[in-house]
Parts: sequence; structure tokens; C-alpha cells
Amino acid sequence: MGIFDHTIGQDLAVSILRRALAGDAQHAYLFTGPIGVGKGDMALEFAAGLICTRGGCGECEACDRVRQGIHPDVEVVRPEGPLIRIGQIRELNVQLVQRPFEGRARVFVILQADAMNDEAANAFLRSLEEPPPHVHFILVTGAPERILPTIISRCQQVPFSGTPAGPLAHYLQQSLGTGEAEAQAFARAAQGNLRYATLLASDETVRERRKTQVDWARRIQQGSMLDIELMLDEIMESLDALVDGGGAEIEVEAKERLEWEGDAALKRRLEKMYEERARRERHRRMSEGVEGVTSTMVSWYRDLAVLALGVQDTVFNYDYLSELEGEAVPGRVSGYLGAVDAARVARDRFRYNVDIRSTFQDMIFSMREALL
Repeated sequence: MGIFDHTIGQDLAVSILRRALAGDAQHAYLFTGPIGVGKGDMALEFAAGLICTRGGCGECEACDRVRQGIHPDVEVVRPEGPLIRIGQIRELNVQLVQRPFEGRARVFVILQADAMNDEAANAFLRSLEEPPPHVHFILVTGAPERILPTIISRCQQVPFSGTPAGPLAHYLQQSLGTGEAEAQAFARAAQGNLRYATLLASDETVRERRKTQVDWARRIQQGSMLDIELMLDEIMESLDALVDGGGAEIEVEAKERLEWEGDAALKRRLEKMYEERARRERHRRMSEGVEGVTSTMVSWYRDLAVLALGVQDTVFNYDYLSELEGEAVPGRVSGYLGAVDAARVARDRFRYNVDIRSTFQDMIFSMREALL
């Protein structure tokens, strides 16, 4: 199976990338689109195509190692905390001049490229202006408006879209054996997010988490002030448990890997690597947990608004249709939309170094005020 063969609902992106691999690939590409549609995975697939001597066969050792993130000619840059900092870009610039170790090119994949601070963005811009001929950049972002226009102008844009509910439900049925009704419900709830839909279909813990998040959304307009405080406690406890779970998994892996390592210098390097992996995984899980809560708030009150307007076919939380219909009031559309805006503002604030509990508290109070 070649690269891109498993991709769902991204025909335009695949077409652009296949043409690039068949001809002269440009030095820089910008993958844009919503969270969870596979941009990061596709970036590694494309990197494999640029590295592979057969243009991305998807079967050789080089393709497999790129997909696993362990090929020496592919470097992945991620935010350190909320930002990509200038030190990371300086390190990237040092590596640019090195010739490929094994493959045809050196590829630098920059995830959440919009997280570059001003210093990092300006330093990276200089890298883009005159890159060595063997270097390719793949920038991945869900917020291209936060990237310097001068960086965007030097990149070939590759647009991704949310995966349509129909193909997404079909994928869940064919690949995971999900029943038709459940597949349709999960596809709608995921709102084009392939990764989330897959988790809903395959992981009972994720399904239970969503039920809890829907309960929180409903309690915002129904609960007392004491209930709101209890809900904030529950949100923080759930996020802490999610983060701790990721760190624990890496700690177990590190213990198994390091237990019999006799080389002291290598052991120290591996310990540092595992510490960094654990830190990144905790940050990723916290970000995804916060995103899950705020996205559920947005979708629930958006669904109330569309039902209040009499538009049933576009409901995201379709498996909760009877509950939504029981709560939607035709005269309260503006309040529902105000609650949606408050949740979206909070979601944007979480991109920065804010106090999580205080930000959720502000969000809930703003939503309650909009719903009065």
C-alpha cells in the first residue's frame, strides 16, 4: 500500500502532494485545516515520499521509519509548552546545512507552526529565504492567520477540510466494525475530526468522557452556583487524570528500556529523552482535554440554537437529539449563540499561558450570563 492510500476525505490535499512527488517538489509546504483531520500524519507521509528513493512506495524501510518518527533525515519540531521558541529554530538552522544521512533529502516538519513566537518566526523566515537544495519544510497549522504573511507567501499551501460525516461513518463501519447507527452518531459528534471519531468508536473511556462533558454543558444553564463550583472541581480532576495517565505510560516504557542499559552516557541521554517525551505528552493531553471540554460546550449550545430555529438535520450531537429538543426554546437563539461565543473565547485564551481553572470559571459565568 502506497502513501496516502488510507487517507479519508482529503482528495484535494492528496492530489497536490502526489503531483509534487511526481514532479519537482517545492522547498516549503503549509498544511492548513481543522484539528484532527490528519494533517500531522499526512506531513509524515509526504516526508516519506520526499525521502524514499521510489517516491513514497509506502512499503520500504525508509517509509516505515519516517512514519514512526525515527528516520535521521526527518526532524519534527513541536512547541515547547505553548510556543516554538527561537532556540528551536536556531537548532534547526544548524541542521539545515547537513547533507542527508540516508535519503534523498532532509525534511523538517513543524507542527503547530502558528505557535512560533516573533523571534522564532523571524529567524525561520531567514531559513526559508535561501534553503539548501536538499531541504524541504512542511509547516502544519490550524490557524494560518497567526503565521507571518511573509512565511505563508514562501510556502505552497495544502488545504485540508473536515472529513464529511458520510465517508467518516463509512470508514468506521468498514475499518472498525462499528454499527451503522453508532457510526453515524460518532461521525456527527466528531465534526470532521477523523481521530476523535475513531476514538469514540474504539475506546469506551473516550465515550464516557464525552457523556461527562455533555453533562457539564447541560448543567451550565440548569445548575446552582454550588453546582458550578462542583463542576469546576470535576473538570480539573478529569484533566489531571488524563495528564497523569500519559506520563505514567511513558514512565513504564522508560523503565523497561533503561533497566538493562549498561552504557552510563547513553542511559543519561535516554533518560533526558524520556523526560522530554513525558513533558510533551502531558502538555498534549492537557491541550486535548481542554479542547474536548470547550468543543463540547460549543457544539451543545450551537445545536440548541439550530434546533430553536427548526433545523434538525445539522445537529452534531444527534445521539442526544431528544434531550436537545426538550431543552431548545425558539426565543432564546441569541442566548445560545452568546454561550457559543463565550466558549470560543475561552478556547482561544487557552492557547496562552493562562490559569486553567480561572479561565473555565470565567467561561462558565460568561455563558450563564448570555443564557439569562
